[in-house]
Amino acid sequence: MMNMKNMVSKIIMKVLPFCALLLALGACSKPFSLDLPLAVDSHSYNLAVASGEARIFFYTTKPWEVTLEPADCAWATLNRTSGDGTEDVEELILKYDENNQPDRQVILVISAGDLQEKITMFQKGIYREWWNGSTTVDDLEIKPL
Repeated sequence: MMNMKNMVSKIIMKVLPFCALLLALGACSKPFSLDLPLAVDSHSYNLAVASGEARIFFYTTKPWEVTLEPADCAWATLNRTSGDGTEDVEELILKYDENNQPDRQVILVISAGDLQEKITMFQKGIYREWWNGSTTVDDLEIKPL
């Protein structure tokens, strides 16, 4: 009985590494690819009051385009508005002006085929409209931060 156990144990010890090698080789036969038709790294960004640039990263396997909401946004511009989806990671650069007004935002709408992602770009202003408990336009008081 003991010899039978030893013999089975030796067979398993010789066959097991061979099986593991076959599994490892079989698992590597197909290159890995990310199956996300459209994914963004963040759905919101906080921008500085001073002018600057923000880098936005996203991934898509499809041709894409990006628009700003509102479309007539004068304080923010993009370095490009479309691509073919062949980059490993897509990068946009949003350039924005200094905000010497109240807080503001612009929304980037990235579309790839029938998919869509929205990214809110929020920029604090140097003034706050409501201060000291003001509740109506009549007692609105604007003060610097």
